[in-house]
Amino acid sequence: MPALLVAIAIIVLPGLPAALCLRASGLQRLGAAIALSLAIVATASVVAPVLGLGWSPLPVAIVASIVTAVAAVLRWTGRRVPPVARSRRPLVWVALGAAFLGWTAILTVGIVDPSHPSQLYDGLFHLNAVEFIIQNSDASPLHMTMVTPGASTAVYPTLWHAVVALLVPVSGGVVAATNIVTVAVIAVIWPVALACLASIVFRAHPAAAFWAPLVAFAFSVFPLGFLNWGVLYPNLLGNVLLPLFLAFVIRAFSSGDGPAGRTLWILTAAAAAGASAAAHPSSLLAGVVLVVPFVVWQALRPWPNASRTRRVLTISGLLVGFALLVIIWLAANVTTHEWLPGVTMSQALGEVAFLSPVGRSTGLLIGLLAAIGVWRVVKDRQWWVLFAYGVSIAFYLAAAWLPLLSLRSLFVGVWYDDTTRVGALLAMWGIPLAGLGAAVVVAWLRAHWAAGSRALVVVIAALLVLGAATHLRPLANDVSYMRNSSYFFTSDSQGLSSDEAALFEDIADRLDDDDIVLGDPLTGAGLLFAYTGNDVVFPHVTGRYGADAELLARDFATGGAAVCDAITRLGVTHVLDFGDRQLFENHWTTFDGLHHLGDSDLLSEVDRVGDAVLYEVTGCA
Repeated sequence: MPALLVAIAIIVLPGLPAALCLRASGLQRLGAAIALSLAIVATASVVAPVLGLGWSPLPVAIVASIVTAVAAVLRWTGRRVPPVARSRRPLVWVALGAAFLGWTAILTVGIVDPSHPSQLYDGLFHLNAVEFIIQNSDASPLHMTMVTPGASTAVYPTLWHAVVALLVPVSGGVVAATNIVTVAVIAVIWPVALACLASIVFRAHPAAAFWAPLVAFAFSVFPLGFLNWGVLYPNLLGNVLLPLFLAFVIRAFSSGDGPAGRTLWILTAAAAAGASAAAHPSSLLAGVVLVVPFVVWQALRPWPNASRTRRVLTISGLLVGFALLVIIWLAANVTTHEWLPGVTMSQALGEVAFLSPVGRSTGLLIGLLAAIGVWRVVKDRQWWVLFAYGVSIAFYLAAAWLPLLSLRSLFVGVWYDDTTRVGALLAMWGIPLAGLGAAVVVAWLRAHWAAGSRALVVVIAALLVLGAATHLRPLANDVSYMRNSSYFFTSDSQGLSSDEAALFEDIADRLDDDDIVLGDPLTGAGLLFAYTGNDVVFPHVTGRYGADAELLARDFATGGAAVCDAITRLGVTHVLDFGDRQLFENHWTTFDGLHHLGDSDLLSEVDRVGDAVLYEVTGCA
């Protein structure tokens, strides 16, 4: 619990003083504090090496003080603007508290123990990347050279890893810190972000902010799906910030704040955008396309009374903006064709209707609530909301169904053609709409109860409870997969087993700081770096490790002079053999030469736990 409180402090406190300068409700200030805090951490990670500072809370505090000073000046400049009316709906805090407890309980059951590492393919990289930051005291996204040894620079979004690295000193290690930050991101940021967006977009229906964090439990693909696929830690962090980005862009266009107040909201929206991009650039691109309908609507609102000059400028600005978006979109395309469309159009539309994408078990309530929310939006003539939701639907249909692969990749290539990543975008508007739908239904039930139609209300309420219960199975499936696969940690784990982790603990004091260890990363051997800080040849599966590393991966077991020469040049002193079980079977990168090493003339056994063995290189003179 103390480590979780520290994790929450990292994602809230740095930006809190600046957020308090906003003329906003407490809920919106909390959302702003989160966006500003993560933007501050991201900025500090870039600035720290420039200032000659190692990665620690100090550069975060320096950047936070500057941001606070700017916000305070803007607040003082706009001090004569009348204060905003305070929200008198404390129940939203009850919903946020319930969501925090619910997500914390779910993740605790799914992960089982903070010491359990993710057993998925990308977990290897993300755990080791945190240790790389700690070893080098550098969290800059320009210096993530872990998989490109010898390079002076390499660009990779490191906000997730920077946050986790700050928590490691109080959490007991990289794995525990990663799991605790996962809980904080899902249980704190996600509910607050959804409530913020609903409160700003559906101001005529304040109860939507109460219900949005609660109905989010019914959406299976995100956030739990990102822990069972990938694992997609950076995308998880980037995506939970999207509702805040959308909310603050919309809030920046509101009247009544004055020039200074509006500037502060614009900077807050920019902070949310920067934090999302620093977590993963594809998340920001998603946010941009999801907010385009609002921006277009806002630009065209004055059209009937606008002068000819203003109309020309408006159209020109929109065309220029669209052209820039297309250029960036094409440049950011990372299509792989590794994941192909797998359903018919009717199946994809059905998944959208039920808000249950990517072939998940289908619950019956959230899709109905979203449909009621759509009906309410139509009644309120908030047409741009429908178009924004339609954008996410269009992208999902392209990812799940579109058979023209080149066209499909044009649309969803920025997300690696991955239907899971694209499916998560349905949550950004779908869940707030479902929250609005829940608010409408509850208001209808209250009105009919007051009117005396109590039997009808009881029947409808019972049906709603039954509908909500249908979402327990998808939730149980996600938790079961976490327990039995993604975070399954026994001697039979698909990635790193408990025996192998025990061997790491045994040999941590036996290896010298300058020892370099070889092993097949697909068996979990590469996680020695995250667990002990000892250098490994392969901290991840893919990378540019050089010809000598490739030779050893392919031919170490066969031995010979070439192998010994490569061992000498790389400085390899030890080898781990964790058997043949791999966390990602049939990967195109092979490490066949790092298996069945018991009979090798080059090695002498040093330690063993179960079938996990550490050898020392002794046969190369």
